[in-house]
Amino acid sequence: MTESPLTAALAKFHKAVGTIHEKSKAQYGSYADLADVLGTISGPLADSGLAVTQTFIPTEGVTILRTSLRHSGGEVIDSDLPLILTEGRGNPLHSFGAACTYQRRYALLAILNLAAGVEDNDGEGATAPAKKAAPAPAAAKPQPKAPTPKAATPKQSPAAEVQPPMDDAERQEILQVLKSLMTGNRTAFDAFVTEYRATFNVPETVKLSDHLQERQHGDFAQQFFASLPES
Repeated sequence: MTESPLTAALAKFHKAVGTIHEKSKAQYGSYADLADVLGTISGPLADSGLAVTQTFIPTEGVTILRTSLRHSGGEVIDSDLPLILTEGRGNPLHSFGAACTYQRRYALLAILNLAAGVEDNDGEGATAPAKKAAPAPAAAKPQPKAPTPKAATPKQSPAAEVQPPMDDAERQEILQVLKSLMTGNRTAFDAFVTEYRATFNVPETVKLSDHLQERQHGDFAQQFFASLPES
């Protein structure tokens, strides 16, 4: 069976592309934004005879984001993703732009089978010759023990500080509001879920009702609810 030129070019791209470093800062950590992704993949794509295009296809009820991986020989792979838009939160153009940037980034990573922040050593770990184990150091001669000074009380590192928990009454109130949104305003509920998971890096396997525990989670929810238009 003849190998696909696009497949061969994609394999060449994977050998050449470097790590997509998470250079951008958010309130709750670092991440790789669209510029980080494009800045890393553009050169290796061109060197491999590949190009990626992203276009919008209006359809009835939803806009489709189409990501196309193209080879110089004419072969194309398309990936279509329904564009999820957040409604009722400030300037609609800002909401549209944020949704486009967010989903373009994930669509690019998906079609190229990449992940931000994952080191690619081009198989060096599997092909490098094994290093000889260093000889064990000679046993040190016992030294007389010095008097042990009184230990100072260690200061807690800021990184180790535990986030304060949310008041239980407020947590129940937030869960009740989310339950109402789920049945009465599904668009707003889906927007909350999408933004909450992205902000706190919550995987799909974790229930939001279980994760929503800390003070910062409550602040996020209250700010989101305050931005919704009054019904």
